[in-house]
Amino acid sequence: MKSIIRNEILTRRISHKNAEEDSKKIAQKFINLPQLKKAKNILLYYPHKNEVDTRPIIDHLLNSKTINLFLPKVQDQELIPVRIKDLSSLKKGYAGIMEPEGESISPEKIDIIVVPAIAFDKRGHRIGYGKGYYDRFLKKTKALKVGVAYDFQIVDKLPYEQHDIPVDLIITPTRIIKTKEDEKR
Repeated sequence: MKSIIRNEILTRRISHKNAEEDSKKIAQKFINLPQLKKAKNILLYYPHKNEVDTRPIIDHLLNSKTINLFLPKVQDQELIPVRIKDLSSLKKGYAGIMEPEGESISPEKIDIIVVPAIAFDKRGHRIGYGKGYYDRFLKKTKALKVGVAYDFQIVDKLPYEQHDIPVDLIITPTRIIKTKEDEKR
């Protein structure tokens, strides 16, 4: 079931014609989140294979004097949040995804995590690429977990397992979905 959904939505995402415009709308909604005003350490991902483009958010946050920005680096089957000051130091890493080098921070110190996925449901469950990097990382933090997705990446209900960690909010070009704690389990 997960592989069918993964393949269908990945195919749609790769050929999504309005990705740039939709990504800008998502970025604007993220930048306007009230929780962002209190955040000090934020973990974003660098876009890969036509994912929601987080570079407008990265550019905005790099200009902030109060926020420390981190991108993930895969090391020994784990995600390590590494601080970035600009995008010029990124190098191709795991699966060809651009990764930073430098100082890391413990997951407990992250305030907001922007979580990528192939699909989300309205309860915050997600389907990723199936390697479990984010689920393992999300277990170590109490950060606000924010999913970003194109509208077609939101489905009614996804299969999930006990170890899957749902997100708290999902931002699409047209809405912000607040997932409910009691509906997640």
